[in-house]
Amino acid sequence: MTATVVERIGLLVTNTEHGELLDAHLVMEGGLVVAVGTGPAPPGDRRIDAAGRCVLPGFVDSHTHLVFAGDRAEELAARMTGAPYEAGGIRVTTEATREAGFEPLLELGRTRRAEGLAAGITHVEVKSGYGLEVESERRLCEVAGELTDDVTFLGAHAVPAEYEGRADEYVELVSGEMLS
Repeated sequence: MTATVVERIGLLVTNTEHGELLDAHLVMEGGLVVAVGTGPAPPGDRRIDAAGRCVLPGFVDSHTHLVFAGDRAEELAARMTGAPYEAGGIRVTTEATREAGFEPLLELGRTRRAEGLAAGITHVEVKSGYGLEVESERRLCEVAGELTDDVTFLGAHAVPAEYEGRADEYVELVSGEMLS
């Protein structure tokens, strides 16, 4: 296996018993950090000079809905005034999401993913849940698969308007056709 060595790290934050290391290096194999230390860096197949920069772990966001159209700004504004939470915002975005095609959803997801990466989120899990019908949920999962390897089907995020008062029928759809 090939080793990548990152050397001349000014400050290495490890989040382990090693804590924070000054004038450090790290060794990666197969995408995983296998060693950290201070002083002269060990040999490696590839070397990266951190030039005194800080290196720290990325954040993992294990609950995202990056792929949807529309927004829930009105719901947020209402909640900021003390109004109780209602699932109305999900329904607003569900309508917009159902109308959006693959490419527009992918572009929205990529934009949101880039914003997260700029904030230090290096890995995301992406949930569906704004289509709430067979074809839309399938499309959301396909788009999410373009953004991450960790995709979660969430077809029961809410009961859609067309199933109001018939939640049992919607559960049958989710546990049947949507999952097949």
